Parts: sequence; C-alpha cells; structure tokens
Amino acid sequence: MLLTIARRLGIFAATLVAASIITFLLLSILPGNAARVALGIEATEAQVAAQEQLMGLDRPLYVQYFDWFSHLVIGDFGTSTVSGQEIGPQIGDALAITGVLVISSVLLALLFAIPMGILSAVRQNKADGVIISGISQVGISIPGFLFGILLVSLFAVKLKWLPAGGWDDPGEDFVGFLEHLILPAIALGSVQGAVLSRYVRSSVLEVMREDFLRTARAKGLTPNRALMRHGLRNAAIPVMTVLGLQIASLLIGAVVIERVFAIPGLGSLLLDKVALRDLPSIQGIVMVLVALVLLLNLLIDIAYTIVDPRLRSAS
Repeated sequence: MLLTIARRLGIFAATLVAASIITFLLLSILPGNAARVALGIEATEAQVAAQEQLMGLDRPLYVQYFDWFSHLVIGDFGTSTVSGQEIGPQIGDALAITGVLVISSVLLALLFAIPMGILSAVRQNKADGVIISGISQVGISIPGFLFGILLVSLFAVKLKWLPAGGWDDPGEDFVGFLEHLILPAIALGSVQGAVLSRYVRSSVLEVMREDFLRTARAKGLTPNRALMRHGLRNAAIPVMTVLGLQIASLLIGAVVIERVFAIPGLGSLLLDKVALRDLPSIQGIVMVLVALVLLLNLLIDIAYTIVDPRLRSAS
C-alpha cells in the first residue's frame, strides 16, 4: 500500500511539473507585452525595453520558466504587473472563498446524490424511483449558471428571502455569510448532484446483479440489508472516480457561478486578471487550479487503495 501511494505521489509531482511547463509556454506566447501593460500604452519603446530588462523578460524562455517555477515551489507567486501588489495573498484570500463554496456544493451534491441514487436503483420499477430518475435527468440538462439565475429571480427578486449576490466574512457576520452562500452553493452543487446520482444508481444496479449479493440474500439477509452490508462498498469504487471528476468540474464551474453571484473568489479574480492582462497573476491562478485538480485525483487514487482490498494486495 505504501509503495502504491509513493508511486502515485511520483506521478502527481511529474504531472504537476509537466502542467507548469505547458501553462507557462501557452501563456508566454499569447499576444501582448507584460512590460507595456505595466507601463501603459503611452510608454516609449525605450521605457518598455528597460521595463522588460527589469522584469527579466529579455532572458531566454527556459531561464524565465525555471526562475518562475523555483519561486512558485516555495509559495512565491511574484508581483502583479498591474497593481504592483503581491499575488500570493490575493490568491490565498480568493481561494479561501472558492474553497468554502466548492466544499458546500460538494456536500449538497452528496446529500442529494447518494440517497436519491440508491433509492432510484432499489425502487427502479416503482413510481417514486421513476420520479427520482426523471428529476435527475432534468437536473443534468440545466446549466449551473442558468439555474443560478433562476434561483436569483425566484428567491432574491420575487420572494426577497435571500440576497442576490455578494459575500460576507463569516467572522464578521455569520448569518449574512450563510444567506449569501445558500443560492450559489445550490446552483453549483445541484447539477453535479444530479449527474452523480445517475452514476450512483447505475453502480448500485450493477452490484445488485452480482453473485455475492445473491449469496448474501440466500444466507438470510434481506435485500436492503445485503445491499447495505456488502453492496455499497463495491458500488462506491466507480462512484469515487466520478466524484473526483465532479469536484474538478465544480472548481471550474465556480468561475462562472462566482461571476453570476458577484462572489470575490478565485474564478472572479481570474477573470479580472484576464481583463487586465496581468500575466503573472493569471499564471499563478491557473497553476493553483491545476494543482488542486491533480491533488484531487491523487486523493481519489489513494482512496481506491483504502476502499478496495484487492488494490492493497496487488501493491
């Protein structure tokens, strides 16, 4: 098991380095000049050349990459070419907000997907099972940002129960923080919960047809008890794969949802920096998102080893 985890860590590190190279190269070849952005459009060519030398942009590309990545490893994201402020604290503050939103959305998705998926599988030929399956199909077809707009129209504009957007610091106003969190968390997590419930249903149905579950029922266990005791753990393995992908989708989807609800998270920060053509900030934010997605995949791989004894014996 330890060997498997060490191997996964090695793959994670290698993939992260490869992703950093691709990210740096792609953003470096984009049109525009970071030195001119820093000085403004009225700067002369001599001033731009001097600024490029000051920022190290006149060096070979591989030297710029190693300098950038070596600082990135120790948590130094550099300085914004637009505002002159440190990038790291800005990313940290925005990441904390996005993290709260994504975690809340994941919890909502799981609270919906797991019981609804199991129930729709167990009662697949019953009216309630068909209704639940239909609801999940409708949820899959609605984009998250559109569902967010519908939620704002109903609960914020018409009913005036919740605020339409913004964000409150939980340390200053916890009730206000919860009120601002509810609608974006539902908008972000509902669609992913609908998708996940379909995978839960499919995985449970597949397990219910396995021989070991029929053997458990033959030994005297009721179908539900046999499923709870022996089936769900086996059904969880493919669902975990999808869950990792869903969380990654939530991170990316948060970019749009944060804009819809005017939340100052990582997605809003990224869009703002893109509009300002702040290349160092964009590179840092993209790498944080890439690292989070890779970390999620690593955790899912390790969870496989914990849940499935066959993987532990194989390692």
